[in-house]
Amino acid sequence: MKAARAAAVLGLLFTAACGERACGGLGGLPPAPLPMVKDPDGRMYYLLDKGEYKGYYGPDGEIARVEYDSNKDGRADYIAHYGPNRKVRLIEVDEDYDAWVDRWEYYDAAGALEKVGRWRRVKGKADIWRFPGKDGIPVRIEYDEDGDGRVDRAEVLENGRTVRVEIDADRDGRMDRWQVWRNGRLASEDLDTRGTGKPDRRLVYGPAGTILRVERLSP
Repeated sequence: MKAARAAAVLGLLFTAACGERACGGLGGLPPAPLPMVKDPDGRMYYLLDKGEYKGYYGPDGEIARVEYDSNKDGRADYIAHYGPNRKVRLIEVDEDYDAWVDRWEYYDAAGALEKVGRWRRVKGKADIWRFPGKDGIPVRIEYDEDGDGRVDRAEVLENGRTVRVEIDADRDGRMDRWQVWRNGRLASEDLDTRGTGKPDRRLVYGPAGTILRVERLSP
């Protein structure tokens, strides 16, 4: 629900800005005399400043970013980043108004919410991502356990229960353990013991969690 509300808020802001003046310029460019400002990354943007929200447009006139200051403290707490065709691709949200992003909402090319990122350890840096299903319940959760920006573990869920787990045990950026879970217990685990990115061994577990057998998998 929060994701939907955030997208709606930023969408309305963009519509308001676009309707007034920014999208009516010649060839799609913002009409003069919108000032140009330099971002911290060195890029130049046309700035449409409407107080609570600000719209940033590239030199080609395409909307790049909308910032919204919902509590009027002078700092944006909703930042929407746009891709081609004026589609929101990412919304960053500062939920507690402390100037650090708490939630990252990623949208696909069709505008549907793809995943939601949050931080657990380092403030302002996402290290867990939830992929919602049609009913909003996560169908996949990814974790960055060592803070290097790469996924180290992923859980696949069905009806809220974990059914598969993928693990990058050696932290080389590739999964090397694939677990199957049934009724809340580990049923089997495929292992990549050669570093090829494909499993070559399978451990089969019994109800008590003990290994029943080891199977060799063909490449």
